[in-house]
Amino acid sequence: MIFLMGAAIGSFLNVVIFRLPRRESLVYPRSRCLSCGEELGVIDLVPVLSYLGLRGRCRHCRRSYSPRYMLVEAFTGLAAVGALQLFGPTLKAPLLFIVFCCLVVVFFIDLDHYIIPDETVAIIAAVGIVLDLATLLSGGTGSALVFNERLSVGTGYEVLLPKSLVGMAMGAGLFVVIAFVSERVFKRPGMGWGDVKLAGAMGAILGPGYQFFTFFIISVIVGAVVGVICMAFGRCGRRDYIPFGPMLAVAAVLVLYFGSAVTPVVMSRFVIQ
Repeated sequence: MIFLMGAAIGSFLNVVIFRLPRRESLVYPRSRCLSCGEELGVIDLVPVLSYLGLRGRCRHCRRSYSPRYMLVEAFTGLAAVGALQLFGPTLKAPLLFIVFCCLVVVFFIDLDHYIIPDETVAIIAAVGIVLDLATLLSGGTGSALVFNERLSVGTGYEVLLPKSLVGMAMGAGLFVVIAFVSERVFKRPGMGWGDVKLAGAMGAILGPGYQFFTFFIISVIVGAVVGVICMAFGRCGRRDYIPFGPMLAVAAVLVLYFGSAVTPVVMSRFVIQ
């Protein structure tokens, strides 16, 4: 049941991916075939099964359509099951699943249009703040960052800084520095502001620690590998732009779902000796 619910949400994500960058309504009109324009019925819109049953073709005009729609539904269903299995029936499970959905939208919209919608970034940042507040309200101040300053002998003060806000500032700040340096070195923009905002939003969830640096390192590695492969197959040149949002989305999913396994490996290889 969880898989079917997740796959149904994945079907809606396909609508968001197509319509959001075009600033079209997400609920009206009903879905139509992009080839013949016929309105799709229930039999055409059953997640995963419709694609398999119709063999990837429109029921009306028999024109084929991308398997990407089915893959988004399947992976979203699996992500819903994974969230429940990994985090249990807790607040964290549905919230991180929401983040996964936003990252799917970011992945494909940036891949297709070279933009990262602000709406998705805002939702991811909000989830990070909500999770942080839930931890603080439950008495878990151990996750907060403590700032101490001594004013004089025997006089000082201590401030608890929310991990989400510090992580947001650090994540966005790090990417701003990278964008500034790369633009000065290569004499052209090296990173979009959408990437900066997404990094800040992920900082709100991961905090200013090892998990965020793991997210950053994985995204850089994935970006380098994809860039080399694209150049090897002639899909792009050395000075062509490659959207970085998909790399950030992949790294974010890995750290959010498998951070406890991935982070120690990455840190031992690249940071901690």
